[in-house]
Amino acid sequence: MTERPYTDTDHKPQPWFWEAGSDQCPHGPEPEDDMSPEWDAWYERHTGSPQDVRICLDAPAGDVCGTCSEDDNEMVPWSACRARDRARRNETQVTEQPVAHAPVTVEVGLLDCLELECEEFFDEDGEEIPGKETCSHLTEMEICEGCTGPWKDGEFPAVAAWADCPQRPVKAGAQR
Repeated sequence: MTERPYTDTDHKPQPWFWEAGSDQCPHGPEPEDDMSPEWDAWYERHTGSPQDVRICLDAPAGDVCGTCSEDDNEMVPWSACRARDRARRNETQVTEQPVAHAPVTVEVGLLDCLELECEEFFDEDGEEIPGKETCSHLTEMEICEGCTGPWKDGEFPAVAAWADCPQRPVKAGAQR
């Protein structure tokens, strides 16, 4: 993979389709006889050059970042685009095993909201709203940094509320 500077216009969501004849293609493999009516019907729903890769127009794989996918030579989902102007929030909140038991404020909500992909981040035409960093579905929660598990390869960590931390100092006169 070659690193290169990107502009915002290089990275945008693009529809991606599965390869013709793959398990996701409802039409099966390409018919051998290219003069048959079956081949004509098959060809109508598949595009691409024989030297490149033919795709099935009836097998969408979802939105990807075309630039990242081209650079990596594999499908990179739009939510994982390296050059998006906003980072996924959940990757920056808790990324390694902490050592201290201390309160940390994090945003909680549905995955679409945390990844800034819910409907509130887009206008009525489906375009991203520039500078929009939060939605009405997100709330803040105080967690214990020491009791919360580490971030592991895209898996969400086990989260412990600060109020449930056994190491939390107790204020005078307070009871647990």
